[in-house]
Amino acid sequence: MYVLGKILKQGPLAVYNWSKNKDIRMLESSARGSYPVMLADKFDYYATEYDAEKIAKRKKPREYADFQNLHYDDESFDVVIASDVFEHVRKDEDGYKEIYRVLKKGGTFILTVPYNHNQPETIHRVDTSGDKDIHLLKPQYHGGGGHTLTYRNYGRDLLSLLKRIGYAVGHFELEVPNLGITQQSVIVGRKGDYVDVIDKTEVSVAQKSLGFLLPYRIFLLYKYTIMGFVHYWKEMMRK
Repeated sequence: MYVLGKILKQGPLAVYNWSKNKDIRMLESSARGSYPVMLADKFDYYATEYDAEKIAKRKKPREYADFQNLHYDDESFDVVIASDVFEHVRKDEDGYKEIYRVLKKGGTFILTVPYNHNQPETIHRVDTSGDKDIHLLKPQYHGGGGHTLTYRNYGRDLLSLLKRIGYAVGHFELEVPNLGITQQSVIVGRKGDYVDVIDKTEVSVAQKSLGFLLPYRIFLLYKYTIMGFVHYWKEMMRK
């Protein structure tokens, strides 16, 4: 969200305080936490999950999607977000190509994955060249309940892959302790000329001046978790 705020020029503000703009169309896979409720309130926001059966029935296209074969038109989205998802995507290169296709010109892809910038090549844990998975290393699982298979641990060649597809690519090692952001890699791909979205001097300023946001973030988490539950309950009652 910190990087997204920079891209949308929202300044060092909590998502709750961002300006509303329903002309901005946004796609995310497997969104978690309280912020999806806020994004849905402010933007034309698609929060999707992968469910092969529901995708095959072509129902609820805003809620279910396969990032390896997206059912959206070319140049549909201003922003696509995938946070700790693509290590679980079987054919990840297909997914990156699909995201590039559905991004508008000048659109931005925000990506986080298990990534080691000092590691030249991606470690492939599973051979996906055939129809069936062949484990090359001891199976590793992430996600809720630890049931989602990890296909790879990314190295620096991920940036080269994204560039070959056509993205202008930036990689950031971010750490903003006073905003609760621990050190992590964020990769930004743009469909068009690259524009820096992170100024490291701004990060240091944020560290010094925004410590008061911690209790505010706790309040928002509480507030929007309840809102999300109420919305879900209403939807279930309506059905």
